[in-house]
Amino acid sequence: MPTLQRNSHCSNGSTAEHAPPQDPSDIASISETVLPETETILSVLGMTCASCVSRIEQYLGGMDGISSIKVDLMTAQATVHHCKSVMSTEQLCTSIEGMGFDAQVLTSRTLASKATGDEGHAGVIEGNQPADSWFSVEGMTCGSCVATLTSLLTELPGVVSADVQLLTAQAMVRHIPREIGVREITNVISDAGFKAAPLDTGADDGTGMPDPSAVALENLKKHRRQAAKRFFWSLAFAIPMFVFSMIIDMALPVSNRVAQAFHRKVFQKYSVSVIIIFFLATATQISLGLHFYKHAYKSLVRAKTANMDVLIALGTTAAYVGSIISVTLQGGAGEQFFETAVFLMTFILLGRWLEAIAKGRTISAVEALVKMQPDDALLVSPAKLGKGDELTTISARQIQLGDQLQVNSGMRVPSDGIVVRGQTEIDESLLTGESVPVVKQVGSTVTGGTLNISQTIQMRATAVNEASTLSRIVRLVREAQSNKPQLQEIADRVASRFVPFVVLAAVVVFIAWIAAGATGHINSKWLASKQSMGNHSDGMDEQEPMSYGIFALLNAISVLVIACPCALGLAAPTAIMVGTGLAARFGILVKGGGATMEAASRIDVVAFDKTGTLTIGKPAVTDSYQTESMPGEFNTWLDACVYELESQSSHPLATAMCTYIRENRPDAVSAPHELLEHTELPGRGMHGTVQMPEEYAQALGWPAVTRARLLVGKDSWVKEEGCRMEVPIETRIRWADSGLTSVTVALAQESADTGCALSSFALTDQVRPEARDVVAKLRKRGIDVWMISGDHPAAANAIAQQLGITNVMAGVLPEQKSETVRMLQQRGVGQETEADMAKCDANETGVGGWMQKWLKVTRRQRKKRPFARVAMVGDGVNDAPALAQADVGISVGSGTAAAMETAPVLLMRSSLYSLLTFLDMSRIVFRRVKLNFIWASMYNVVCIPIAAGILYPAVDRGLPPVIAGLLMIASSLTVMVSSLSLKFYREPKH
Repeated sequence: MPTLQRNSHCSNGSTAEHAPPQDPSDIASISETVLPETETILSVLGMTCASCVSRIEQYLGGMDGISSIKVDLMTAQATVHHCKSVMSTEQLCTSIEGMGFDAQVLTSRTLASKATGDEGHAGVIEGNQPADSWFSVEGMTCGSCVATLTSLLTELPGVVSADVQLLTAQAMVRHIPREIGVREITNVISDAGFKAAPLDTGADDGTGMPDPSAVALENLKKHRRQAAKRFFWSLAFAIPMFVFSMIIDMALPVSNRVAQAFHRKVFQKYSVSVIIIFFLATATQISLGLHFYKHAYKSLVRAKTANMDVLIALGTTAAYVGSIISVTLQGGAGEQFFETAVFLMTFILLGRWLEAIAKGRTISAVEALVKMQPDDALLVSPAKLGKGDELTTISARQIQLGDQLQVNSGMRVPSDGIVVRGQTEIDESLLTGESVPVVKQVGSTVTGGTLNISQTIQMRATAVNEASTLSRIVRLVREAQSNKPQLQEIADRVASRFVPFVVLAAVVVFIAWIAAGATGHINSKWLASKQSMGNHSDGMDEQEPMSYGIFALLNAISVLVIACPCALGLAAPTAIMVGTGLAARFGILVKGGGATMEAASRIDVVAFDKTGTLTIGKPAVTDSYQTESMPGEFNTWLDACVYELESQSSHPLATAMCTYIRENRPDAVSAPHELLEHTELPGRGMHGTVQMPEEYAQALGWPAVTRARLLVGKDSWVKEEGCRMEVPIETRIRWADSGLTSVTVALAQESADTGCALSSFALTDQVRPEARDVVAKLRKRGIDVWMISGDHPAAANAIAQQLGITNVMAGVLPEQKSETVRMLQQRGVGQETEADMAKCDANETGVGGWMQKWLKVTRRQRKKRPFARVAMVGDGVNDAPALAQADVGISVGSGTAAAMETAPVLLMRSSLYSLLTFLDMSRIVFRRVKLNFIWASMYNVVCIPIAAGILYPAVDRGLPPVIAGLLMIASSLTVMVSSLSLKFYREPKH
């Protein structure tokens, strides 16, 4: 059977599976076979540093059937895209476990086709796509029960398939959620005589598997408990070791009776103190060291790499074995440094515990989001026999689309939905960052996980479980935190080669000092200083100078334990995890994670769409004209006709006109009139027939007319219908110059193509109140601001003038916007036009002006780049090509599914100030990432030579292994604390 190659078979482009061809002649058809791609998230335990991450990614990434893999050290999870028919989930687990790590499948789902991805996702949100639900079924005794239940389930409307398993007493049902829900399926199974219950495992995809975010949190808690347990267990050895090695052997004078008692020879030439210290060190190596030995073995033998555990195992073993050799060869009188191995393990375990605590705090934002989802909900059943509504408490996982739910004051909203009864205030601060509660009334949408802080309401569920906004936000935040920036990829490559380099360096240091000692180049002061740092012989004997062999070994051990690849591996992930979590609290979802924040920190150009981005997206009437040539209350009557006609349309312009008449001409709403019929003509306007009052017909010169046509729409259409324009030409020119959209109201005779336009409305989209301030602050930061709009140039320029935007491209079709963004990217930075240079020449004359101009030109040349980094801000739907082309695509929306899937950044607040917050936060986060990298790199560059003994010629001092171990811990903790300090970030006040 031919081998399937992953690059030619694994794709998002199809959902049909094909078996590999049996005949060799069919091999050519394999390249045309497109298999469905599966996304599997696994829990991977046992990773300690970036070298583990790099090794897993390299090993699995090169296997057939795997198209991509991302491993996250912080959450101990791996996300793999693979072809299930080539590489199954079981094989993934086996491969990872073969490398020495513990693996468990969390979720596995088939990805939608790229061609139908948007439609598929929308179908999931609306409940039109199949979903898999698992049930426990008790009471089945034989195959007949299985067959009966399978037949019963498959005959249900909305059920696609059913798989009933006798051995596991479970049933998997694939069904259309909108047609039949989990609760209804449970009732059917129960009615058949079996005891059934949905498997409420917290899955977000209906696979009956645990939620990755919940597992990540639980794994971190478990790791924290284990790290604490190991550290406190190490104290049982470290404290006695400190007493014997530091106090009795070193601090107490020789004349002290306690010291004399423990320095007494009891076994050949070995003192009581040496024997006790030896047994303490041996017990430590066996009990605590076993953990490091196991992981070092797995890393070297199975994963074929070297991680931090290898360095720790080598360092502690060298100290332990070196002490045994030294003491044995010199008959109990030699230098021994058993305490070095014990203290090293204690300090390292302390560092691991503190690091686990810090990691837990870095993902506190995800934990807060997960905890927002309530466990239970109140289901409202219809009233019976005149009684009130019946309330039933159900699991939040059992909510179905269309369920009516009650949310009492103080309860969290159980799912996304629409309010159908009552009015209240909802606290949405954890989702949008807005501290002010939002008023919700009948018809308002509510989001699952938000808090009802006022009155009891009833709602109808519109999105549940994995389709809910909260679940998608948690998923997006989780994915964002695993996306690596370019800096992190470089760090991972360095970390994968770091440990072998350190081991080689330690060997070189050992050989170099042995050679120096053999040739007499080691000063006696250096040996004495090393001996005074805690490396000692039996306290009752007169100490002799330390041998240069022990001196060389201690320096090599210092090199091994001071080197820290962990700090390099944690430099970016910790800062990005804190940053993306913090952004989520401010209502900013950074779907692209670290890579997106890295690009946003260096943005040169921000391009805005106009409608719905710089403007609210809801047109409003700003001016109007009414004829003065008609008698009496004609204008009121005409407005009443227009109001009723336009209320029959859902067009935004019609809605704006109705709002204007209702608010500014309230008498027209109730004025007597009669609309006989109406028709909407797309692209033109509204056409209706009205009963014509005799008085107004005579005023128009139509004495015999009793019915007239009412036209409300474009000027061009009104003219086509034979109506003369009564609106003054100067008014129409003024509106056109201002970029206003005019809607003309005309009356025409039914029997003749004659009529006249008697009224007109000028409308424009309302500019966001904060837009001008946002544009000004972007320009103040040195960022070029552009507007890319599909509107008429007059309308676009009018809005741009209000906002202070000088760079405008109007009349651009959606498919042309991506080309426009590409043009801005290729335009580069610092590319002044000839007009700018001419203006500079004209304004800067004389010696002072010439010098100023020279400085400006030099600064421009220094800042010039052949490309520019462009951020595109749009509504996330019509601007999709431009958002994809931009270096950073930013969608302004309210958290809708379409907007979430479009751009790598989603501003959930309806304010452009969030854009400034995101850019500011990205800059600060990546400034901290760079600081962490500089610290981690400089730490190793400076400390490794010091540990090797480079300072001995200058200060006659070196670095003992115990102090080296403390510095190694401090390096990682410093990076963690540096990243955690980002939590003190406060949103700029606008």
